[in-house]
Amino acid sequence: MTVSSEKLTAHAESRTQKVTDKVRSAMRAIELDIEKYDGIYPLNGGRLTQAEVCRRAGIHKITLQGKVHKTSTREEIGTWIKMIRNRLLTGRKAVRKEVTRRADDWKSRYLTVARWIDRYHLEETARKDELSKALLRVQRLEAENIELRAELSKGKVVSLTPRT
Repeated sequence: MTVSSEKLTAHAESRTQKVTDKVRSAMRAIELDIEKYDGIYPLNGGRLTQAEVCRRAGIHKITLQGKVHKTSTREEIGTWIKMIRNRLLTGRKAVRKEVTRRADDWKSRYLTVARWIDRYHLEETARKDELSKALLRVQRLEAENIELRAELSKGKVVSLTPRT
C-alpha cells in the first residue's frame, strides 16, 4: 500500500498551517497580556523572544529552523517582536521601577478612597446622632403638646384679644 505524494504534500501543508496558526494565536495572546498589564509582559521575566513565542504556541523552537518555517514563520515572529518591543517596557530595572510606581499610585488612590469612606462614615454617624436627637425632641414636644391639650380641655378656653 503506497501513499501518494499529493497526500503527503497535503498532510505536510496542513502541519505547517497548524504550526503557523498556533504561533499567530500565541502572538495574539501575548499582545493581550501586554495590553492587560499596560506595556509589561508578565511572563519570562518580561523578556519577549522567539523561544517565548514558541513556548506559548506549544511548539519546539527547533520547528522554526525547518526549511518551510525558516523563511516565513520565523521571519514573521522576528518582525512582530521588533514591532512589539517598541510598545513594551523592557529591562529588569525599568520594569521594577514601573511596577513600583504603579503600586505606589494604586496605594495612594486606595488611601484617598479609604479617607473619603472614613469621612463619610463619620459624617453619617454625626447625621444619625443629630437625627436621633431631633426625634427625641419631637417625642418630648408631642408629649408636652398632649399634656397642654389635656389641661386646656378641662376648662373653658377663652381667647383674649390683644390690647392696642
